[in-house]
Amino acid sequence: MSNPTLFRTGQMIISAAVIICVNMFVIISGYFGIRLKLSSILKLIIYLALIYVPLYIVKCFSDHEFVLTEFIERCFVISYAGYFIQCYFMLMILSPVINAFVDNYGRASLKWILLFWGLEFWFDCIMEVEELGYNRGYSVVHFVLMYMIARCIKLYEDDIKKIKPWVWVLGYLLSTIIIIFSFVAGVKWCWNYSSPIVVFSSVCTFLPFLYKTFHNKAINWIASGTLAVYIIHVTNRIQSILETVDRNLLDTKSYPMYLILILVVIFITFIVSVLYGIVCNYISSRVTKGIDKSTKFVLSFE
Repeated sequence: MSNPTLFRTGQMIISAAVIICVNMFVIISGYFGIRLKLSSILKLIIYLALIYVPLYIVKCFSDHEFVLTEFIERCFVISYAGYFIQCYFMLMILSPVINAFVDNYGRASLKWILLFWGLEFWFDCIMEVEELGYNRGYSVVHFVLMYMIARCIKLYEDDIKKIKPWVWVLGYLLSTIIIIFSFVAGVKWCWNYSSPIVVFSSVCTFLPFLYKTFHNKAINWIASGTLAVYIIHVTNRIQSILETVDRNLLDTKSYPMYLILILVVIFITFIVSVLYGIVCNYISSRVTKGIDKSTKFVLSFE
């Protein structure tokens, strides 16, 4: 098989396996619950500023050009950020309302959440209704749904644990295979984050982690910087560099060597981004430390 054919096949398999990542991030947030505080909002804003502004300054030195309007645009970090940050920010704002709804209705909220899920599938995947704002899962509506599903997982945790964990692993593997065959069959919505198969795959991936408590300082330390991995690699300049490296390796190397080298590139990008993210997290935490106590009268949802 030629490199392009192998690349497309490999890309399809990898994409089907990792398409769960965005949903998983929201599910983790929903399971543990977002507790909205003023410091949380300010910490996110500072965190983003510590990434976007320095990257723009580096770009200015590289291009030998400084555009004031572009610099100001970077300073309005939430507006400048992509859909993921904007949707997650809105989810943070809405979290007190969602938490109150699930806490009030308890397990009875499951039927409403399943109805919500079914409506998303019908209107977004089947009917492709744009006016409702589902946007293939790239929307705050979908983030709210995933968050509510995760809150229900928390409510039904004891019942879920009665099922063997290998069932969920099998569910993930079968979902991945179904996504691949759906793509080959020409199903348009198979890559939607709102696809019921993708949602189910995301839930199945998360559930095995309920069966064991993980306390690892190294993992937690790395996890504290992972948001930067996403933010950095989707910025225009970094994304352009990574795409250029990817194309050059694919065009000049055999496919096995391409896979090895691109994994090295991914690993280096991940490590550098995580380390920088940890620094940003430390600075933003220090800046916002104690702010909730001094501003409790301004914003309090506890």
